[in-house]
Amino acid sequence: MSTKKIRVGFGPKTSSNSYHQSGVKVASVLEQDERFESGFFEWEPYQLEELRQFDVLVFIKYYPPLEILRALKKLGKVLILDYQDMFLYPSVYETNAVKKVLKKVFYFMHEREVRRHLALIDICFVASPVLMDIVAEAGIQPYFLQRQLYNDRNESIFKQHNDRKDGLIIYWTGVSINQRQNEPIVPVLRELCRKNQCTIVYSTDAEGEHAFVEYRRWSRETWEREMLEADIAFRWRDSSSMQRCKDANKVMSYMGAGLPVVIYPTESEKRIIEHGVNGFFAFSVEEFGMHIERLITEPELRKRIGMRAHSDVWSRYSLRHQVQEIKTVVLGLAS
Repeated sequence: MSTKKIRVGFGPKTSSNSYHQSGVKVASVLEQDERFESGFFEWEPYQLEELRQFDVLVFIKYYPPLEILRALKKLGKVLILDYQDMFLYPSVYETNAVKKVLKKVFYFMHEREVRRHLALIDICFVASPVLMDIVAEAGIQPYFLQRQLYNDRNESIFKQHNDRKDGLIIYWTGVSINQRQNEPIVPVLRELCRKNQCTIVYSTDAEGEHAFVEYRRWSRETWEREMLEADIAFRWRDSSSMQRCKDANKVMSYMGAGLPVVIYPTESEKRIIEHGVNGFFAFSVEEFGMHIERLITEPELRKRIGMRAHSDVWSRYSLRHQVQEIKTVVLGLAS
């Protein structure tokens, strides 16, 4: 006797990397299990007739209006929110007690309306431990789901390190708005260019102001190959509340390509990296420069850290690992 398949819808369809990775790619693996059937849905506007064909709906960052959410709940649909890097509402991120109260008062009407939407969501996937309490405070049940590695080809095609001690490529990727987060370490990067003849590469969506930086246009099609040209990768950040909530997907991608990384870590990244084993933490500009220079001048260290990073992340965070966990969640909710 055939068992009715669980129909899982992913969306809304966008051109964003988050939709491609957590929608298109997850659905393609889910389809390989005979218990599931996958599909996709549009937005602007959302159409109830399209959404109601699914048993489970995974909203990637964006969710429908209140009346559609209510209609879906009445139909018995399971509603999952995939947080990615969305914004819930102002006061839920505030860590200062006085400012939190003031924001709750100032944004009261807006936040009440948002909470009415969120109360209809069954569960929310988050990839940062910081977000567990934030999402719970917003009225949704959080579920920690580590983001999968995005650069699939690098599982088998990864960095083959050389013995050079100069002329290396130091690599960063991110949207242009985040380039300014690197400003505190710009003097260190400039000195590396001068002292060790390094090339600093930003793979991004717009050129910046530093003449010594090589700005490359980021592309999903070339990104995995581009990382293989690099020798060391880094991530710096500011100390804002939103950066505190960031997941580790960017750093995981570097590691997945076999690159040793030096980062000012978020709580998420502390779960991925073991300092001195598969990467380095830098809590000051001075520490950042010291670790980068060690990786430049010690080729064996560069190779050892890079290879350990590659093996660690692929053994834990591949797409197949993530989809297996999603299956467990969906089966539990759908039952």
